[in-house]
Amino acid sequence: MEIATTTLEQALFWMNIYRDLLAVDENALERMRTLIVEGTNGARGDAPYRPDVELVTGEIDRVRARLDHWLAQVDLLS
Repeated sequence: MEIATTTLEQALFWMNIYRDLLAVDENALERMRTLIVEGTNGARGDAPYRPDVELVTGEIDRVRARLDHWLAQVDLLS
């Protein structure tokens, strides 16, 4: 579902929201990767984290696509 954007202000608002969400998701993924390397509770390897990594990676792809959309809207409206 596309949001009808009529102003640059709206596009900038959503661009900033998705930029912030992307940063949060990328930080979470980096933390997971650190835990995989360091291991937790004496366990090493990625098996316990694999579903979470896949989930966050998919979310990053989705958020990045939305950010690209809003960046394009900003370009169009400015």
